[in-house]
Amino acid sequence: MVSNLVSNREILMVDSGAHSLRALASQARGLEYRVVTVKTPEGAHAVLVDPRHDVGAAVITPDMPASSLAGAVAALRELASHPRLPVLAVGRRGDTTVSRQALREAGVDLALADPMDEHTLRFQLNRALADTQGPEKERRYLRVPADWPVRMRVGSREKEARLYSVSAAGAYLATDRPVVRNAIVYLTLPLPGGSVTTTARVVMTNVPGNLKRTNLPLGMGVRFTGTPEETSRAIEAFARARHQHLVI
Repeated sequence: MVSNLVSNREILMVDSGAHSLRALASQARGLEYRVVTVKTPEGAHAVLVDPRHDVGAAVITPDMPASSLAGAVAALRELASHPRLPVLAVGRRGDTTVSRQALREAGVDLALADPMDEHTLRFQLNRALADTQGPEKERRYLRVPADWPVRMRVGSREKEARLYSVSAAGAYLATDRPVVRNAIVYLTLPLPGGSVTTTARVVMTNVPGNLKRTNLPLGMGVRFTGTPEETSRAIEAFARARHQHLVI
């Protein structure tokens, strides 16, 4: 999990393209991220060299005014206080004006779409901000965000939850009423290729209070137990397909 320290870093949004980032900035602030918006690349440069700011990631539009997108990204990184500032590019959903290859060649790391569901936005921002904390512990299984209703049974009771992230090893479930640690839950996950069921053990919870992780929704992390191989393969296939849409 990403530490609380991550959310104390600022997200710099360069709102200089044809598509306004105002709604996305408001959405990120609603998720308790610290967002600084500027209208020009020059404004971004001023923020990056200002010691009052601690920028952990930059969000740009592919059409930001610059002679070269690669040059614009390089200029942001050169002025940043972190060795390699993570850069996310955001565009309208379905817009293919700029290819992923062009963004990759420019040095962009991650993709955002507008509009974007809260779980995916939170996941992508956490991932970008975590890059400035040093390399994350390598995961054996690929983890990706989702925002689906999940059927969850605890004993004879059914509880409501939504999937925040999932891998072949486990998941994080967003719910206002998480189950206690070490409890066994039975889940039905609505994958695009068809629903799969599995058993899981609760390994962590995020509840209101002093220890609340602000970078995660209220809920709980679970580790799958005794998952059939076919189910694991289905989850892994979904994760790989989803991952390709999130990285540049």
